[in-house]
This record gives sequence, C-alpha cells and structure tokens, in this order.
Amino acid sequence: MWAFMTTGTTNVLKNITDSHPNIDFYFMKKAGSTLVYYEDNRKKGVFVSGRNFEILETYGALDKTGFVHMENIPVMEDGAAVFEDQVKKRLPLLEHTDGLNAARLLKQKKSNQYVILTQWKTEQYYISWQRSDLFKQMDFQNMARLPAYFAERPFTSTYIMMAEE
Repeated sequence: MWAFMTTGTTNVLKNITDSHPNIDFYFMKKAGSTLVYYEDNRKKGVFVSGRNFEILETYGALDKTGFVHMENIPVMEDGAAVFEDQVKKRLPLLEHTDGLNAARLLKQKKSNQYVILTQWKTEQYYISWQRSDLFKQMDFQNMARLPAYFAERPFTSTYIMMAEE
C-alpha cells in the first residue's frame, strides 16, 4: 500500500482533489498551510509535486476529524532495517491507547526518510498520551541512527483535520 501527501493552498488542492472523486482525500491544516493525504494500492500518485511513501505498518482507520502528529525521521541507510524493526515492534503497543484513531509507519520512496503518523480524536488525547509511560517507550527518534548532516534532523508537524466543504 502507498501513501501520498502534498501541501499548498486549500483552493488549489481542492481543485486537484475534485478531479479524482474515487480517492478518499484527507485535508489537514496548520498555521496557514494545508496538507492533503491519501492512501492507495497504486504506486503512482495523482500529485505533480509532493511526497510518496510506502506504508510499512498500519493501525486503525483514518477519520475526517481529529488531530494529527507526524514525526519525520531521517535514518542512515545502514540503520534503516533496525529502525523499521524497532518501530514495527512498538507500534502495536499503541493499539489500545485512549483517543487514538490511527497510526502509520511510512517510508519515503527513494530515501530513508520515515514518517510516523498518528491521528487522535482530539489534541487533548495526544497531550494526555505524552504524559504517559507508554510515550517514553515510543521515543522513535532515539531508535534511529541519524545522519550527521545538521539539515537532516528529525522534526515534528501537527495538523488539525479539516472538514471538506
């Protein structure tokens, strides 16, 4: 399975997605920027620019409402297999976490950039989870052998799901 995402203005992204009525798109917003995400069985996405990912692990179904947290983690090539294995072993622990809708382990095509996407019913559920003992076990960035280059450092992004108009 494959995942695709791109960013832009809501109007431009809406025009793109309207031309593909058979695809279930998820619109997310943060500080003046809109991100569109979708999953498909085909390797080729509908976005001209954006990021393409292989879905390595999945839990739950995405919802059109909620709060999304994405951990973007670059991993050295020689540490990718170990990183994937460790994340795959820990993600199932999230399955019964209160307020969690879905989780995905994504690996960007043609690179060792990973995204751990979690979707929560509300931001408050995510904040509560951050205070839990389980959160400490899920320190994904410490599982990775990070590149030495400073520009390739892990970062997080958070979004609020947008209701389609």
